[in-house]
Amino acid sequence: MLIGLSSDDGDENTVSNDDAATAIRADVAVPNTSSTATTEQEAPSREAMWTQIQRQTEQIESLHQRVKTLEQERENTEKDLADAQDRANRSEAVADAAIVHTRQLWMLSDALETRVDNATTRVFENHEQRLQDIEHDRVDVSDLINSDVTHDLEIQRKTAARLAAEREDTDSPLSGNKHRMTFLWREFIESAQKTKGGKLELDSAACRRRLENRAGIHNPNTNTVQRSMKMLARHTRQDGSVNGSGKWDDQDNLVRFDPGERGGQAARLVADADEFREFAAEQSRSALEQGGEEAR
Repeated sequence: MLIGLSSDDGDENTVSNDDAATAIRADVAVPNTSSTATTEQEAPSREAMWTQIQRQTEQIESLHQRVKTLEQERENTEKDLADAQDRANRSEAVADAAIVHTRQLWMLSDALETRVDNATTRVFENHEQRLQDIEHDRVDVSDLINSDVTHDLEIQRKTAARLAAEREDTDSPLSGNKHRMTFLWREFIESAQKTKGGKLELDSAACRRRLENRAGIHNPNTNTVQRSMKMLARHTRQDGSVNGSGKWDDQDNLVRFDPGERGGQAARLVADADEFREFAAEQSRSALEQGGEEAR
């Protein structure tokens, strides 16, 4: 029954007592009796932290190793550039001497001759061709020094003999250390390094590589390498003779042997840079002059 109304007074739109009670209950918030649980993130374990530290340590070590590798590559590049510059300087000295000499020949010809016959023309054409070859870097300095017409040193004569045999495809007339020293002579001309002290030096490691790669000697031992180096020094006496045994460090030698120190500096071939440069220039002039005479 409706509160305060008779059954006759109610209609279908009238709110019943049950409906009112339901509405009242809906407005009242029902308290949440459950406890609020906060989930906290668990701290990493000691094993996980140690694994992470090891991983970071390995990454740092890898970066350090990469830095060392890059530094070594930079040092190698700088050394290669310095080596190339030294060789360029020696080639330039030889080229300068040859150019000056050839141009002097032209000037002398203009002053002394008013008529040039065909033979003389061929001489000067030969000189001009040599000049162009040098200026365009088509001439190997070691070839000029080892020319068939430049034999001021005994090492040159021995080298020429070996090269002649190779051209004729015959056995070398040299044997043992004399044969091997001719390969080291060319290596010294091509690859000796100029030091701050004004010296040209070629160490035993470079000599070993030359003997193995060019002379065909498989894995030459230290004694073989150093004996060949000493033999070369003895055959560079500047009066054209050969020093006796044990005179490989004589100051009259163009190239001398330095045994180095045990556990320190390696054995090496040594020459005065200015003295060797003057020798190379003179040898080139001789090669050009005698080559011109042969063309007449």
